[in-house]
Amino acid sequence: MADEPVTTMEQMVSLEYKIHSTPLQRSYGRALREGRITGHKCPECSLVYSPPTGFCSLCVVPTSEQHEVEIADRGTITSFTIVDPIQYRGQEEREVYALASILLDGASGSIGQQRIGDVAPDEVRMGMRVEAAWLPEEERKGGAAQAALGGAIRHWRPNGEPDRPLEEFAEHII
Repeated sequence: MADEPVTTMEQMVSLEYKIHSTPLQRSYGRALREGRITGHKCPECSLVYSPPTGFCSLCVVPTSEQHEVEIADRGTITSFTIVDPIQYRGQEEREVYALASILLDGASGSIGQQRIGDVAPDEVRMGMRVEAAWLPEEERKGGAAQAALGGAIRHWRPNGEPDRPLEEFAEHII
């Protein structure tokens, strides 16, 4: 058998996913469609989770609609990566782009994998202040399957504010 030639076969495989969302995710999605980012503030330690999780992982207490707070649609880049897409069948990306973790004003933790736009990738930096570039209201998604910022926000862009010093966000660097 060791002397037999190795053969290969090319085959396309596809998977369909059905996402079942929770009432909390649906509520978050509705807020995104309205152009708002929400979170839950822990009643004991005051940490703000966005997207809301329904509990505080440090205090181990549940949170609910009564703990909902609005989060600003601007923040600080805490870390980033520059992506140079490798071309393969089905790959739509052609240009180099930046993805970043952003600490939103009013939130206690950063959100990751956020597309940075309206600036050259080599100008993106830690501490840069950014704001959401919302999709037009009629294009926003945020329902059961789209409880994510990417369904409502095209990308994040520099907002012209001065960079924040490292000491102000160092504990959020991933």
